Amino acid sequence: MPFRGSQKTTANTGTPKWFGFQEVALTDIVDKSADHDKLEVFLSISFRNNNSQYPFEYALLGSFDRDSNGNIEGENSLLKRILYFTDAIGWKGGVNTKGAWVDEDDKMLEDVAGYLNLNHTMANYDEDSDLDYYIFTYNRWNKNANKAYPTVCPKIVKNNPAGRKDLESYVQYMKANKFIVEHVDGSSEGTTSTASTTVGGTQTSF
Repeated sequence: MPFRGSQKTTANTGTPKWFGFQEVALTDIVDKSADHDKLEVFLSISFRNNNSQYPFEYALLGSFDRDSNGNIEGENSLLKRILYFTDAIGWKGGVNTKGAWVDEDDKMLEDVAGYLNLNHTMANYDEDSDLDYYIFTYNRWNKNANKAYPTVCPKIVKNNPAGRKDLESYVQYMKANKFIVEHVDGSSEGTTSTASTTVGGTQTSF
């Protein structure tokens, strides 16, 4: 089997090792939509690796843009983010035109989080677990809260050469066009900085 390096973390004096590109395992999904009346979708998605003692939490949330018949419109930000995730995990289900969760056989899912946890997550994560996904994390400034929060980029990909190339190209574009702006401690707003790739605790320039 090709060697991919050690998962043990190393000392780092630059960007914290929990920011940047990460090879991760998908460990848990919680549906919080019932707690937020103004949101049609709110899935809290947890990823893990050995670069952080805490999960990387991705909030897949929002509401759909709809046409006059109440159907989801094709050019839809939330739908795009859902498809990023479902494509990455290889799930053929998703939402139908009315925004309801369905499986690959078009059967309604009352508990989408339970279904995904049963079929796609790794509940018993440990340091030897396979890291099947590739994500980008950064510190994002929130003007309303007047503080920065760790944020997972909404594009999730498979951890393979094609997936890594796809995400790295996407992040480069998003940074160049100021859609991703990384906050640097000591500044009051986000500033663009050089992204880093973190693989098994070792960082390389992006």
